[in-house]
Amino acid sequence: MSWMQHLYQTYDQILQKNLSTNEFPLTPIGHTLQTAHIEIVLNENGVFQSARVMPPKSTIILPVTEESENRTSGEAPHPLADKIQYVAKDYCNYGGTKKAYFGSYLELLQKWCDSPFSHPKVQAVLKYVNQGTVMADLVKNGIFHLDDKGHVLHQSTKDTATPDIFSTLSKSQEYGSALICWSIEINGDVSHQTWLDKTIQQSWINYITNSNSNKGFCFIKGTKSTISTMHPAKLRHTGDKAKLISSNDKEGYTFRGRFNEAKEAAAISDEISAKSHSALRWLITRQGIRNNEQVTVVWAINPQLVIPSPLQDNYDYIIDEEDDFTIQTTSETNNLALQPIQTKEWYADLGKDAAKRIRKKLLGLKAELPQHEQISLLMLDSATPGRMAITYYQEFLPNDYFNNLDAWLDDFSWYQRYSYSVKEGKKEKKQTIWPGIPPSPDAIAKAVYGRALNDKLKKQVYARLLPVIVGGKGIPIPFDFVQQSFKNACNPNGFEKWEWERNVGVACALYRGWCNRHQHSLLRRNYSMALETENHSRDYLYGRLLAIAENIESYALYLVGEKRATNAERYMQRFAESPYLTWRNIELALEPYKNRLRNSRLGFLIKRNTEIDEIMNKFNPTEFTDNTKLTGEFLLGYHCQKMFYRLAQEEPTDSETTKN
Repeated sequence: MSWMQHLYQTYDQILQKNLSTNEFPLTPIGHTLQTAHIEIVLNENGVFQSARVMPPKSTIILPVTEESENRTSGEAPHPLADKIQYVAKDYCNYGGTKKAYFGSYLELLQKWCDSPFSHPKVQAVLKYVNQGTVMADLVKNGIFHLDDKGHVLHQSTKDTATPDIFSTLSKSQEYGSALICWSIEINGDVSHQTWLDKTIQQSWINYITNSNSNKGFCFIKGTKSTISTMHPAKLRHTGDKAKLISSNDKEGYTFRGRFNEAKEAAAISDEISAKSHSALRWLITRQGIRNNEQVTVVWAINPQLVIPSPLQDNYDYIIDEEDDFTIQTTSETNNLALQPIQTKEWYADLGKDAAKRIRKKLLGLKAELPQHEQISLLMLDSATPGRMAITYYQEFLPNDYFNNLDAWLDDFSWYQRYSYSVKEGKKEKKQTIWPGIPPSPDAIAKAVYGRALNDKLKKQVYARLLPVIVGGKGIPIPFDFVQQSFKNACNPNGFEKWEWERNVGVACALYRGWCNRHQHSLLRRNYSMALETENHSRDYLYGRLLAIAENIESYALYLVGEKRATNAERYMQRFAESPYLTWRNIELALEPYKNRLRNSRLGFLIKRNTEIDEIMNKFNPTEFTDNTKLTGEFLLGYHCQKMFYRLAQEEPTDSETTKN
């Protein structure tokens, strides 16, 4: 339970640093977040003033009991703001089909107002709901429209439009599901919205603290306290019903077999439970990395500094506040699209400079943390709508955590494909950039599984990658990722052009990282991202040959305005299976393109022929005729040769003549 203790300590730090905002609210004890639909304004005497429909997805903090916070069905009222079926005495008079729970709501509100911890604004709400005119007032103010029978209309008619309230409710929700929140206008009081009034929140906290008599020994606090029997949900979003701690399954394996009662397995005070869950909800909203229902969050007990997540795309760290860029996501590539305002030289050199920029930023963040500061990393996932599990939890000291991120950067960096947009007049032109960084988890998942990727597989990829990224050099990448990414990278025909280029970058990064962290120390090797001209490995040389053949044909096609895949690309999969025999076919298919270049770009052709001859001379004759399958090293040679042409901007110009 150390994770819960750290969250409890983090809660107090959030309050001390005043980090809670409307954008990232921290819920007090006995409160939760929920979407509100209608705001009713009263005066201090509980007299109706006005009503309005809240903007879509308006989230408010409202008081709750343990039962109401955990309700899924049945009767369990919130003490102040709640659905129409609870707060409107006249709900059934207007055709409401849901069960009315006004009686239990009124009873709870009355108990609060009769206690020593009552609040004037809460008493104003009590006076108003006692009148039983909530629905009548909403109808008069046009929130709801009625049909000929006096029932609420759910759709528009010829004479009336659909009320705004139904644009905020889902199609399956009846109007009784709309949540009412209250504003009390009092002269001299600027905080008329009850969900923002700290005095009302404290009033409810005092009430429930003094009303709960369930005392016991708290396993976290180590003292006798009021024990929580139900723990909060809504950690990932306001509709999240999954819980981390639950013991209502009395017939299953929750605690039976070892204990007679749930509190014997784990007893946690309501203060610890409320604060730790609230802090976790706050952290997830502010800095969590979401993968559908799977969420990863990393934090320090002092949450003022946002700790970089291991699952964050490293490209995000390159673009910081010092750079004038507008970041967007393109629908075509699902990659970051940049609108650079700086000069072209910046992103031209980004391939070599990217890792340095990231490392500099990580060092700066590390320097801001005290050496004894605790860093916690937690991954959550839910297999069912009601149960959530911690699938990964680890604690680090700052040195260990940032050193492991640095090791991931060192071992798995390779040229990765990203796109950005440049404005040329009124039009935008897409450009491609190749920063030398580790691939993002999302790119790895797509490169490994391709079209077969689904939410379940993506969760597995994230869960298996997390220990590799934060585990340091001792944790190798799963070899099936390396194999499958290599297979997809060798199949240009199965993907769009940009997808295949992304896959090649990912496959090279994974193979390089696997070699850096090979389980046998004698077999470890650190491949350079630069072209290794002195590398005499058969697989590496074959990769270079394929890249040169592709470069020759693609330039010949460019000269005549043709846009199609080259023979080198079409034969790539077969080339990886049997390089010696396939190279002969590729070489013969190059002749027409070489003849075309001899007539207009002889200087370019001589350069490429010279490169081919140099590579051929590096082959061991027996290895060249070896037709066995190529390994991932083949992709490294292929991509390095291509990146050499791209980064060196070695493009033939029209001034080249046909003379030698």
